[in-house]
Amino acid sequence: MKTDFSVPLSPDSLAAWSGGRLIGASDASVCAACTDSREAGAGVLFCAIRGERADGHDYMASAYAAGSRCFLCERPPAEPEAQAAFPDACFICVPDTVAALPALAAGFRAAHLPALRVIAVTGSVGKTTTKTLCAAVLRAAFPTFCREGNFNSVIGMPLCVPGIGTDVRAAVLEMGMSARGEISALSRAACPDIAVITNIGSSHLESLGTRENIARAKLEVLDGMRPGGQLLFDGDEPLLRAGAAHVRQDITLRPVSLTDKAADFFVSGIRATADGTVFDLRLPDGSVWRDLRIPAPGRHLLLDAAYAAGVGYLSGVSREEAARGLADYRPAAMRQTLRRAGGVTVLEDCYNAAPESVQAALDTLPLLTQSGGRRMALLGDMKELGTDTVALHRAVGAVCAGQLDCLWTVGALGAEIAAGARDAGMSRVQALYPAGEPDAEAVAAEILTGLAPGDTLLIKASRAMHLETVAEALLRGLMQGNL
Repeated sequence: MKTDFSVPLSPDSLAAWSGGRLIGASDASVCAACTDSREAGAGVLFCAIRGERADGHDYMASAYAAGSRCFLCERPPAEPEAQAAFPDACFICVPDTVAALPALAAGFRAAHLPALRVIAVTGSVGKTTTKTLCAAVLRAAFPTFCREGNFNSVIGMPLCVPGIGTDVRAAVLEMGMSARGEISALSRAACPDIAVITNIGSSHLESLGTRENIARAKLEVLDGMRPGGQLLFDGDEPLLRAGAAHVRQDITLRPVSLTDKAADFFVSGIRATADGTVFDLRLPDGSVWRDLRIPAPGRHLLLDAAYAAGVGYLSGVSREEAARGLADYRPAAMRQTLRRAGGVTVLEDCYNAAPESVQAALDTLPLLTQSGGRRMALLGDMKELGTDTVALHRAVGAVCAGQLDCLWTVGALGAEIAAGARDAGMSRVQALYPAGEPDAEAVAAEILTGLAPGDTLLIKASRAMHLETVAEALLRGLMQGNL
């Protein structure tokens, strides 16, 4: 990835912030950073990262040839090589390049963005949707930074920070993880004023073992929070209520709920409309923001929208501004995208999947299906669910049996969903490609034979299944009238 800096930075500053040792010439300013040598160039800091498949240190010469003269790395080239191949370059040497990025971001935040309001968003599912909704609400009131795409890792999020303009009043940053300690590092990089934990689900059971451990990892978002910060969280999740009780005393807890009237932010008056969902939100001061609308169906989106409105309220946004921001919401690519062709409604939600998000998507189908139409789904493997992965996939299948008229699956774990549906009494179930890579065109062709005008089809699986290719093939067939 590449990030353009909002202000030019000196190698000396970068070295001081990252805790690195500066070797070589240091008079050139740096105006961007990248991790891919193909994006290197004049004024671009090349961050040499050791990955599973490649080592960025092996590409430093390529980055130099492209014009980069400043390098963040763990080992500079050997002295004779450096003199010959990097005559006018400087190297910021650190023990661990990835670990240095959050420190660099924190230094930039302190030096150039001291007045910036930062909102950190994490959780098992719904992070990107909540991030997008928060940004929409805040943008309705003042300049707000929110980078599109999935830049929530220990590499991506820290590199976003130097790209935040000094004229921006708020920034919404998404924080993901693959192991304990990563969200803590991201929080210390961003120093959030407000944090949102959307929920605790089953994602990352493979690496963390239990939902209790997942909750502890998500609560790391508070580790770098500024004094007097505020935490919005799912007040209906016992693990978050229990964990939040032990946070720093200067942090204000703000539970958000669809069921608990005592929550700081309480959602009520929920009404489904032809083009979305309308709701009321009671605020901590007892007043109510009425008739807030999100242009998308689904009860699961209500909590995300309530987080966004709550963040707006705590940031001084008016009810009118919050309502305008929510109404302007558009889902990110491959997330809860409604597409219609040939009389069929397709809910494309292919970016990721966990049992909780599949359940939420299934609950949305009745709101989308026309009278007399059928509810159908193409589901695939859900990754990173740990030792209970087969049981969790079969449990999703059992849910499908009670909510769908027809089910197709792809992948080995998708076949377990199909088995769970059959065990629960569902007859119209077909497991496609239970082994090997699914053929998108063939899968789409098979599904087209079972669709009719008025039907609604959900397409959902973990990103690794690439079901967006099936969605595209299916929509092409629908537009060509291949029912």
